[in-house]
Amino acid sequence: MPVREFVRSDVPQVVELYWKHMSPRTGEAPAVLHNSFTDLYFCNPMLDIRAPSFVYEASGEVLGFFGVTTRRMCLSGEVIRVGLAGNFVIHPKARSGVAAPGLLGAYMASNHDLLMTDSANDISRYLFQRVGFKTVPALNIHWARPLQSGEYGVYAMSRGMSSKAAAAFRLVTKPLCAVVDSVSPKIVRSGPVSKTPLFAEDLSIETMLHGFTAYHKSYTLWPEYDAELLQWLLQFMRRNKKRGTLRGVGLRDESGKSVGWYLYYVRRGAIGEVAQVYGTPDLFKAVLEHLFHDAREQGVIALHGVADYRKIPDFSDQGCFFTCRGGWTLAHSRRSELLDILERGNAFLSRLDGEWCLNLPQ
Repeated sequence: MPVREFVRSDVPQVVELYWKHMSPRTGEAPAVLHNSFTDLYFCNPMLDIRAPSFVYEASGEVLGFFGVTTRRMCLSGEVIRVGLAGNFVIHPKARSGVAAPGLLGAYMASNHDLLMTDSANDISRYLFQRVGFKTVPALNIHWARPLQSGEYGVYAMSRGMSSKAAAAFRLVTKPLCAVVDSVSPKIVRSGPVSKTPLFAEDLSIETMLHGFTAYHKSYTLWPEYDAELLQWLLQFMRRNKKRGTLRGVGLRDESGKSVGWYLYYVRRGAIGEVAQVYGTPDLFKAVLEHLFHDAREQGVIALHGVADYRKIPDFSDQGCFFTCRGGWTLAHSRRSELLDILERGNAFLSRLDGEWCLNLPQ
């Protein structure tokens, strides 16, 4: 069969395929990419020998790859296995054949309780939908919060330009941006300023584990974490220098009680991508307010993230706007109740719980 299990000896060919055809690049793939592929698919705490990744091979050449990782989640106390799809790439000469359907079919035949992807582009979304996946509206609400309105406006207008044209456009508009950004905080206001002071500290594994236990209680589906998995995951995320520097901040109230945290990538003069933001219900808007202030201090021009369906009013009150673009989340399951839970927004999930956080370094 052309589709078979991905084994460690395939790594060099798969890395070459990914490097040249996922986002076409020239030259040799960097060593860090080889190491990251090996760590992600053969050396991480999420390994499940019953759920491998797959390659499509023809005449001894690997022409397709479909990455699979497995997460353990809880369904009202019942442990379930969730198969996460990512790094789906086909060589151009195999795209008109059976490579893509074959790889998707192997993934669909796995014995997971739930199959998901949270990073599909328009092409892969179409392929997933053709085999029965559903786009989940409640998990596809992306929020954006401008912090430097002038620079963010220039960023939005230059997205379709070439890199040289975009750089020239930013240079020409820099004086105007400086004026706009100096006055916009006085004109554009978010919700009422919190009267509860919050005190920042470095985000610890212990704070996150304690918070997960406390915050998921009103949800039906939530991820399972332990210290080993969190430690490995955060270390893996730090490798992705293209997104920036991973910054985690824990927050406590005046009594010293932990009330929330946020985790995001810092890129000075660019967009900061938020992996996770949590807070107690009464202080969630204050946590958001603290995040926006912190990111502005770090020189970030705007923040992007995925909204918890239940928290949309809080994001809106803090000056965010919303879009469904930013990487599609789709799901499939033989158990209809799991899809119902996702569609109702009753799953305690963030970007930390899918493939988004496992993005390979470029």
